Order: sequence, then structure tokens, then C-alpha cells
Amino acid sequence: MFEAALRIADTEGVEALSMRRLGRELGVEAMSLYHHVPDKAAIVAGLADRVFAEVTVPATDPAADWRTVLRGLLWTLRGTLLRHPGALPAVATHEVTAGPGLELYEAAMRLLHDAGFDLVEANYALNNLVTYTIGHCLAMAGRPPLGVAEPTTSQRRETAAALDRNRYPTVAAWLGQLGDAGYDADALYQQGLTALLDGLAEPAGAP
Repeated sequence: MFEAALRIADTEGVEALSMRRLGRELGVEAMSLYHHVPDKAAIVAGLADRVFAEVTVPATDPAADWRTVLRGLLWTLRGTLLRHPGALPAVATHEVTAGPGLELYEAAMRLLHDAGFDLVEANYALNNLVTYTIGHCLAMAGRPPLGVAEPTTSQRRETAAALDRNRYPTVAAWLGQLGDAGYDADALYQQGLTALLDGLAEPAGAP
């Protein structure tokens, strides 16, 4: 059932997901779904869990640097979310209380706690890192079929040419430097992630 819900979200967006639409996808009457789930909210929650289930939890190595391990986990989360852009709203609003999402939360919290962070600090750090990752993915997912297409080379040149260079000289210079390639989404995410990880002070209990 949740596999079917994910297929709908991937192709049409989570907004298109309904009991009737899911029933059509499964070839059953919508009412029969209520024997398995109480409502659409449960479908959306299951959809988010299905996405989280694709994220591999790294093996815990006490000797590994916590930043390196956490960076790897967050890159894996990012890759998974970008494979399912239509499901992002469900993931972004899903309260993790059980299932694969809770397993990820436990692994990351344990990693930070073992590194010397107290539980409050670990929770704050993890929430900021995950919020950044989801927000980045939401921005990157604004492309067809669910969002606005990246500007074409000619559109980007037209935008740059139309700017008042006396008023916006820095933006004009940036667009000229950006050129035909467009944004490097990986580099964009990497810069922000590094800044956040480096901004976490070494806990007092760290070796």
C-alpha cells in the first residue's frame, strides 16, 4: 500500500494522494483501504516512513569522528529525499514517533551523545541539521513535473541582460559568473552542511 502511495507522490505529488486515488492505483475500492488504515493521515505517515526506510543507518564505530559519520548519514538522507521530491511535504511535516524514522533519530542521537553532547544539545544539533537538509531538498525539488523548471541558458542570459547594472552590480556579476552551468546543488549543500557541523562546538566531555 505504501509503495503505491509513494509511486503516486513521486509522479503527481503528495497533494494528489487520496484514498480514492490510492484505491485506483491498487485496483480496489477506496472503502476497502479503511480495513488497513484509519484515514489519509495514516497513509501520509506511512509514506514518510517508507522514504525513511531507504536511508541506511551507518554502522557505529566508536573510533570514527562523529562529524564524518553524521555527514555521511545526512548526505544519504539528502540523496533519498531528492529521489522522492513529491513526498517531501510528507517527510517535512511528519512527526517521527516510530518506525524507520525513529531508528534514524536514535542512531544520530546516540552518535552525538557518545561523542559527549548532552541530550538537549544533541537534539538541538540534530534538528537543525535535518531541518537544513529537508529545506535544501525542498528548494532543489522545485522542478518539473512538480515545480518550476530551471531557467534555460537563454533565459538566464536574458535575466542578466535585463538587470540594471548600476543598481544590481553584484547580482549581475554573479549571474555572469554562474554562466550556462547553473547552480552546483552538491556544492551548495556541502557548504551549508560544513558550516553547521563546524559550528557545533566540541562537547566538554569529548576525548
